[in-house]
Amino acid sequence: MISRMTLIVAAGMLLGASAVPVKAADLGGGCCGDLEERVAELEATTARKGNRVVSLQVYGTIATGLMVWDNGQDSDAYIVDNDAITSILGFTGKATIKPGWTAGYKMELGVQTSVSSLVTEGKNGDDANGNDNNIAIRYNYVYIESDRLGRVSLGQQSTASDGATEISLANVLISSSPDHGTSLHPGGVLDGLTLGQYASDFDGGRDDLIRYDSPTIYGFTLSAAWGDNDYWDIALRFAKEFNSVKVAAAIAYADDQTGTNGAALAIVGDPTSSFGANFTQVIGSISVMHVPTGLFVNFGAGERDYDDIDLNSTHWGVQAGIERKWMPYGKTTVYGEYDRYEDIVQEGTTTDMWGVGIVQHFDSAALDLYAQARFWDIDDNNNPDADELSTVMLGATISF
Repeated sequence: MISRMTLIVAAGMLLGASAVPVKAADLGGGCCGDLEERVAELEATTARKGNRVVSLQVYGTIATGLMVWDNGQDSDAYIVDNDAITSILGFTGKATIKPGWTAGYKMELGVQTSVSSLVTEGKNGDDANGNDNNIAIRYNYVYIESDRLGRVSLGQQSTASDGATEISLANVLISSSPDHGTSLHPGGVLDGLTLGQYASDFDGGRDDLIRYDSPTIYGFTLSAAWGDNDYWDIALRFAKEFNSVKVAAAIAYADDQTGTNGAALAIVGDPTSSFGANFTQVIGSISVMHVPTGLFVNFGAGERDYDDIDLNSTHWGVQAGIERKWMPYGKTTVYGEYDRYEDIVQEGTTTDMWGVGIVQHFDSAALDLYAQARFWDIDDNNNPDADELSTVMLGATISF
C-alpha cells in the first residue's frame, strides 16, 4: 500500500511548480492546507488492496479480430473476440506463511463479445448461445505452496491435462483446436454437424477441482487433479534446454465420468441430435526449437475411448516454422500446420486441416499482430454434403 508519507512527498512535488517557496521554519496555514487537500485527492484516486500482507497484481489481455469464413455455400466477415487467445482480466497475489511456505490466489475473468467459437452463419453476436457480452469466471482458486513439497490448490482452475496437447515454444496461435469457426457448418449444411463436432484435440479444460503440482525436478513437473462427478486426471510436463535446443513436452491421462465434458456425439443417421458420454483418454504434445536459427516444430496427438459406446476417436497435428527478429520491433513468427481428426463425433468421419500463419510481436507495446488461414476438408459417410470450410483470422492482442 502506498504510504501517507509517500503521498505527502508526491503532493509536495506537484505543488512545487505553483506554490510560493516556504522556508523551513514557515508553518503558515495556507501552504499546509493546500498540501493536505492534495494528499486527500491522491489518497482518493490511488488503487488500494484490502490489507498489507497479501500482494495484488492486476493483469489482462485484449484479443479481438476480423474472422472471414466460407462454408462452400455462403461467406461473411465478423468482428469477433478470438477464443484461441481470449480477452481476460485477472488478479493474483500471495503472502509468506513462513520461510519456504506461501499462500496465494488467482481470480480471472474472460471478457468477450461475439466469441469466435460461438458465432454462426445466422448471427454474429447475441444469438441463442448467449455469446454477446459474455463475462465468465475462468479461474477462482486459492493455494498453499511449499518450496520442497509443491502446491495444493482448490477452486475453479485448470485440470492437470489443460494445455497438454497445445505446447509451443514459439509465439503461434493455438494449435490443433478449432477455436474460431467452431459453430459454423461445413458445406453450408445448416441442419448438420458443426466444425467443433468434427474436430477436437481433446485438451483439458477448467472445472471446480482440487489440484496438486509437484516442485520441478530436473525439468519434470507432475500434476494431478480431481473434480466433481468423479473427474480426475494426471499429467507430466518437461522443459529443458540442451546445447541451444529448447524442448518442452507434456503427456496426460484423464478419466471423465461426468458425461458432459466430452464433445457432443451425434447419433448416426440423425446429426441434429447429440448426447454426452463417459470416456478415458491419453493426450500429449512436444515442442522443439533451435534457438540460434529460430526453427521450431510442434507435434500433438490424442486418443479418446468412450465407455458406453463403440467409438474410438483420434487426433494428431503438427506445426513447423521459424521465429526470428528480422525487424527491430520484435520477433516475427511464420508457420504452417496440418491436423487430422478421425471418428471424433461418430464412426465414418475424417477431418483434415491445413493452414498458415504469421505473428508479429512488438516488444515496446506488448502487442501482437497476427494473420491465420485455415482450410478444412471433411469426409462424412453419413453426410457427404458437409465437405469444406475455410476461415481467415486477422487480429491483434495487447497485454497489460
